[in-house]
Amino acid sequence: MTKQTLKGLAVLIACLGLALNAYPSMAQNKLVGPRGRLLPHAAQLANKLAERFAPEQHTPGSPMVVDFGTLDFPATSDSAGYDVNDKGQFTGGYGPDLEVSISDTGFFLSNDAFKKINFPGATQTAAFGLNNTGEVVGSYYDTAGNEHGFSLVSGVYTTIDVPGAILTQVEGVNDSGEIVGLYYNSDPGVGYSFYLEGGTFTTIAVAGAEDTFAGGVNNSGTIVGQWVDAAGIYHGFSWTSGVFTTIDYPGAVFSSVLGINDQGDVAGEYGNGDLDQFAGLQHGFVYGKGQYLGVDVPFVGSAVTWLDGINKDGQISGFYVDSAGRFYGFMAKVIP
Repeated sequence: MTKQTLKGLAVLIACLGLALNAYPSMAQNKLVGPRGRLLPHAAQLANKLAERFAPEQHTPGSPMVVDFGTLDFPATSDSAGYDVNDKGQFTGGYGPDLEVSISDTGFFLSNDAFKKINFPGATQTAAFGLNNTGEVVGSYYDTAGNEHGFSLVSGVYTTIDVPGAILTQVEGVNDSGEIVGLYYNSDPGVGYSFYLEGGTFTTIAVAGAEDTFAGGVNNSGTIVGQWVDAAGIYHGFSWTSGVFTTIDYPGAVFSSVLGINDQGDVAGEYGNGDLDQFAGLQHGFVYGKGQYLGVDVPFVGSAVTWLDGINKDGQISGFYVDSAGRFYGFMAKVIP
């Protein structure tokens, strides 16, 4: 994948316009991971998209999502929620660069109190994951525009770079401190997942995939993410002890998974596969016990919903994009 093209899930071009020839994609001279995206404003076209994808109706007695609420850093233009742990603490990011890459500043939210997360000397920081011990992981851009992963433990930041990689993005961490993410060795090149345990990096890749990206890991060591097949179709996956299982929302063209809890329930996105419409992924979903549940934020003007995290109690976190192209973090809860 080059830094100038739309190829692959690593870019996930988030174009709310209905036609790229009407709203050309914004070029960015850097590779970005699955939670980084490019988003030109297209308010009138986003309104049409919102009308097309109304919140789903759920039959009585089926699982449903309740208690939707915003997850926005105060007095900022854009916010996104990324992960939630079993204590009900959240990580995310905020700032206008959410609309062109990753957030400007990460955040940690606990007991209604926000804490900023900025890797020292970085130009941008995003807090993508956290565990129940309080460790936070994510990514940052250095002053040369290169992307690195990091972990934050007891106030100490540590850079995480896969040896030989030109880009490393850290996505998730479990309570044992096992870390997952993605990396590139070259540009253009194939994207790979990695699993970091005790200082040892292990590559994880679906055989024959154009790209494989890990989005989260639970305390059983099950990893979830997304992969791109030879036809350019996005699929969600889970990986346990070397065995991949594809997770595709029924009837969707594209699917992606970014979060998993200790019960094995996952959170992700699905859509119609049209790259002109938010990388082909317009709705959130959760999957557990063999059952899929679509999730669309019910707020007026919401055009796109992405889910990033889920905890043991069914709390979910993510973001939605409104009809003006602005990002908002949100939280909600899945009930049986």
